[in-house]
Amino acid sequence: MNLLHNPKIPLPAIALFLGGLLWVASLIQVAFHTTQGSVMGYWVFATGWLGFSLFQFAWYANLLILMAVLMMHHHPNRAMTMAVLAVLVGGHAFWFESIPSQGTTMHILRLGIGFWLWYASIILMALGVIFGINDD
Repeated sequence: MNLLHNPKIPLPAIALFLGGLLWVASLIQVAFHTTQGSVMGYWVFATGWLGFSLFQFAWYANLLILMAVLMMHHHPNRAMTMAVLAVLVGGHAFWFESIPSQGTTMHILRLGIGFWLWYASIILMALGVIFGINDD
């Protein structure tokens, strides 16, 4: 039996589920390798909202994609807009060069697997929202 062609499990639902799994997995992986060591995904999730004051907005992609998923059946146009915005806002993280931390600056050397899992989760969930809007 092929799950991808099973009418009981639509592809957008699979994308949303897998996106959620990747998002959770990103929390326990290294998000950034810096000059001061590794930064875990859970730390970025817990403190990322503070990036607003530093013009680092990527963390807010989490809220945008959550709102898109919650609104996809009742407000499909808004949900689609929020899903696309989540991908764009999340992409802002590619521009990060440093992370401020307790009076010092951690310069980012490279992106960790946690970052890639997180961004892939945002993209997968956005696709799930976009293609799942008309599914009943």
